[in-house]
Amino acid sequence: LGKESEDVMRRTLLSSWPFMLKQKIGSMHNTLVRDVHQAGSLLGASVQILQSFSGFLMYLLVAINISPIMTAYTIGGGVILLFLLRPFLRRTQRIGQYAAGVEKQFAQFLSEHIIGMKAIKAAGVERPAIKSGTEHIHLLRRLSIRQSLVTTVSSSFFQPFSIALVVLLFFLTYNAPGFNILSFAASLYLIQKIFTYLESGQNGLQSISGLLPYVKNITAFKRDLDAHRERAEGDKPFALHKELVFKEVSFAYEEGMPVLDGISLSVQAGETVGLIGPSGAGKTSIADLLLRLFKPSAGEVFLDGVPSADISLEEWRQHIGYVSQDVFLLNGTIEENIRFYNQALTREDIEDAARQANIYDFIQGLPSGFKTVTGDRGVMLSGGQRQRIALARALAGRPEILILDEATSALDHESEKLIHESIRALHGKVTVFIIAHRPSTVAEADVILVLNRGRIAERGSPQDLLQNTHSYFYKMQQT
Repeated sequence: LGKESEDVMRRTLLSSWPFMLKQKIGSMHNTLVRDVHQAGSLLGASVQILQSFSGFLMYLLVAINISPIMTAYTIGGGVILLFLLRPFLRRTQRIGQYAAGVEKQFAQFLSEHIIGMKAIKAAGVERPAIKSGTEHIHLLRRLSIRQSLVTTVSSSFFQPFSIALVVLLFFLTYNAPGFNILSFAASLYLIQKIFTYLESGQNGLQSISGLLPYVKNITAFKRDLDAHRERAEGDKPFALHKELVFKEVSFAYEEGMPVLDGISLSVQAGETVGLIGPSGAGKTSIADLLLRLFKPSAGEVFLDGVPSADISLEEWRQHIGYVSQDVFLLNGTIEENIRFYNQALTREDIEDAARQANIYDFIQGLPSGFKTVTGDRGVMLSGGQRQRIALARALAGRPEILILDEATSALDHESEKLIHESIRALHGKVTVFIIAHRPSTVAEADVILVLNRGRIAERGSPQDLLQNTHSYFYKMQQT
């Protein structure tokens, strides 16, 4: 079970981002935990069948030595009984398949509603949500009862059938020459043991039929993960000394629906670039391409003249820092969240990153300092504090490229000011891409790119664009 869980988790984390985007969190969690656990129970059911078969075989050999005729009748009766019980096995498998699907739906329901608890309470819809969740629970309960009923009914046939067989054998052999009551009694005992092991084996088959859907789910999930594994292409080192270039880059999440259309741009090392434009213009798509979460549909991204696909993916991401609007924090300490699995970082590195992100003084003012637990998704902190911890995490790895994707859009003026001070200190040292809707967020950028419908509609310094009363940036300032 442990190895299977480890294998599925490893394949999941190594799968590609486009594939993961289409998955449901609750369903994946159910597959990784519940399905793997149920599949692990398959071994116990298989051992039960093996033990039943060995016991059955042992008593069968003894019975043959005592009374071959009665044993032959017994084997025939057992085969007929198992054949009659085959529909129960198919029924068990169908119920198991249905139950596995309902479990995934319920897991997805729980995941969505726990994450969205604040919205549910704010809207006052707790009772309708409870009613919806209760329907899943009642359905799972009915399926569980139905499964138990099928198993119980199939098992209940063995005792009456064995008694009926004993009575039949008595009438068939009583008047036969050489009938011996002691041999008959011994045969009855052996028949009873044979049917006991047949019943145990049938129960094992029932268990396997109920567990097979979970095994099939895991097998199919692993097959999908392998088919969508992220390919670690490229072996050249990451080096940004001159410029980063997008050359005629086009991109689409879905075929026939382009998000970027022939984008060309050149960014000098150490520059700060502002990306603005209406929603859906393609700003975040540029960030996704910079992170190499997706590949361009056409065109190429170059780093000092080297195609990005030729550069080691692992090394590429080690040199890029990323901060999004929706900050992801572990339910751990502030230090663990800044370190974020990077064991090469020292305590001094973490403190330096916190200073750069203008969060050091706040952390030191807490009773537990860097050992303060942030809570689930950082609920113990304000939005600005979470953003600055995320920025500290990005800076701790000493990135050469930093991407801020709407990182200050939901912050108050004071929190945004502190992050701007951090970005200002990076000028000339780190190449920064700032995606924003607020003009103040990109006011100090070296160059601003205005995207519209997947193309660069305008480009220039903030000062140049402000002088053009028709520019998008000028209109942003006025509103």
